[in-house]
Amino acid sequence: MSQYIICYDISCAKRLRKAAKILQGVAIRVQKSVYLLVASERELKKCWQQLVSIVSDSEDLLTCYCVPAHSPLQMFGANVLQEGLFWSGLVEPIKANNMA
Repeated sequence: MSQYIICYDISCAKRLRKAAKILQGVAIRVQKSVYLLVASERELKKCWQQLVSIVSDSEDLLTCYCVPAHSPLQMFGANVLQEGLFWSGLVEPIKANNMA
């Protein structure tokens, strides 16, 4: 299992809703158009194919980043992850002053 960040910039509300529905079924929403997917390469390809089938290659942007396991996380502001969820095995939230 690997971690992926999938994000989109979709101009059409109908396509945007379809993409959100696909991702909400398999990933954790971390921002309005940004999702964390923990999946095998096969599961990622299936999800990606579903997304590519609904987006417009001339109007929309769909991006996927592989996140290395146990990579450091820097957050500032409201916590977007659900209570009890941690990124890459971190056991406590990182505070903004840790970046100084």
